[in-house]
Amino acid sequence: MKKVTIIILCLTFTGGISNVSYASDWDKAGKVFAIIEGMRVLTGGKVDVIGNVTGINNQATYVPRKIQKKHKPRPRQRYVYHKHRGRDCFDRVWVPHYKYTKKYIPKHEDHHKRYGQIIVDGHYIRYKVESGGHWETRDYCY
Repeated sequence: MKKVTIIILCLTFTGGISNVSYASDWDKAGKVFAIIEGMRVLTGGKVDVIGNVTGINNQATYVPRKIQKKHKPRPRQRYVYHKHRGRDCFDRVWVPHYKYTKKYIPKHEDHHKRYGQIIVDGHYIRYKVESGGHWETRDYCY
């Protein structure tokens, strides 16, 4: 189809040039082509009258047959549609935020089964404390 369109345009232009033409005719044609090209420039190439007529505005890319990969047929996918999907399918859950806190434990005595009474030096311990959080909406419909 593209070849036929290009051949017809070439014959039309050749026939048009061979006929007698006046300067006023070319002046009108130049104005028309300037308007068409101005539309294409202002719209960023989205409106391309000449490219659409000739078929050269096609954005498809050509990949040679040797480079094309053969695709295996995919198994047919099954979709599950749920008729009832309302407000009762969602649940609001509190998700806590945690932070670690250090606490100093002073020197003290403790009892051990094997060693009896022992002395534990002062030390720090770290433990997790909830510090705020946020609500999440979870979907439990399957």
